[in-house]
Formats: sequence, C-alpha cells, structure tokens
Amino acid sequence: MLRSIALPALVATLAVGSAQAATVVTTHPVTITVNDSVKSTIVLSSTAQPDTIGQVFVPTQSYLTSIGFRFGSTSTAKTGNVTVSIYAGALQPGAALPASTVFSQQFALSNLISRGVGSFVDFSTGTLAVTANTSYTVVLSGSSNVALAYGTTDGYTSGYLLQTKLQNQTCKTTPRACDASFRFTTASPAPEPAQWGLMLGGFAMVGGAVRYRRRRTLVSFG
Repeated sequence: MLRSIALPALVATLAVGSAQAATVVTTHPVTITVNDSVKSTIVLSSTAQPDTIGQVFVPTQSYLTSIGFRFGSTSTAKTGNVTVSIYAGALQPGAALPASTVFSQQFALSNLISRGVGSFVDFSTGTLAVTANTSYTVVLSGSSNVALAYGTTDGYTSGYLLQTKLQNQTCKTTPRACDASFRFTTASPAPEPAQWGLMLGGFAMVGGAVRYRRRRTLVSFG
C-alpha cells in the first residue's frame, strides 16, 4: 500500500514546491490611504543638507506594489526629484539610517503646486517582498524646493511621521500624533494557472491510488 501511494504523493509534493517557486502573480490588492486632505508641508532634505523625513508604515500583505505621497513646491518651480528609500523596521526621529535598504529609487516630479499641496503621486515598487504586519520606514530626500504634505488628523495608528525639523509642536513632542499624507498598496501572492494544474493533478493521482487499493482489498480472500 505504501508503495502504491509513494510516487503520486511525491508528485503532489513536487507540484506544490513548483507552485511556490513560480513567478509571483499578485492578487487581491489592498490600498490604505492616510491624511487624504492636508495643508501643512515640510521641506525634504537634499544630499547637501541631509535629514530624515518620511513615514513608518505597516504592510498588511506579503508584497508592496506602490507607495504614494502628496507634494508641494516652496518656490515657483513646478518640477523636482525625490528619492524613495524603504528600510525594514521602524526608525526613530533623529536616528542614523541603516546601512542597507530593501528599496531605493529616484523619481521625477512635475506639476508641483507653488506653496500648496498637490494630488497624490504614486511610486511603483514593483513586486517588493515584505513581511506582512511588520513595520517598515520610507525615507524621502530630494530637490530643495520639494515639500512633503503631512497632517495631525486621520491618524495612522500603525505608524508615524518621521521628522526632525517640523515647526509643529504636537509633532515634535508626540511623533505618533502626526502622519504624512500617504498611501500604499499591498498584494498577496498566488500560483500561476499552470501551477494550479500541477497541484490538482498530483492530488488526483493520490486519490486514484487510494481507490485502487480499496478495490484490491475488496477482492482479496481470507
């Protein structure tokens, strides 16, 4: 009996393993939006005047696909650039940045509003593997005219605004009372259709082996 089931069971195991190793197809995207409407801004740091400005957040699924913020311009310039860097863990204001990031890329900004706040700008992170329900920190740096929008309402309990130069006393004394105006989208992995076929085929072979053994048992003589 063990021999008759061993091979199909092995096929089923290999099928499951193949599905896990397959190219990830994201499904069930979930977008979380924080501080939808704000007026306050803080100027981003540049490489010449480094600072730590950003947001701590907690992805709810195992892949991060995008993260977005709202920006303004401190001058009449409508363009600029921003570097988005994501670190594992919840960084504290004023703390040194870790040596390595899980994601870092520079993006160009356009149509910035002078001394105001524009619409959300979403940055694609591709299919970035993260640990669900674990803190991450996104740090922003960029052109000297680019400002990040933040607010003290619609608080995001799973994170907080990362800052060191805010004039708002509430944010200085109670960082968790403030959040950037941001949103992020996560997704869960799913096997490709071909891999589902392998798994179902493996389970069918196991079922067939069990039925075959039952037939042999019925015709045996004592």
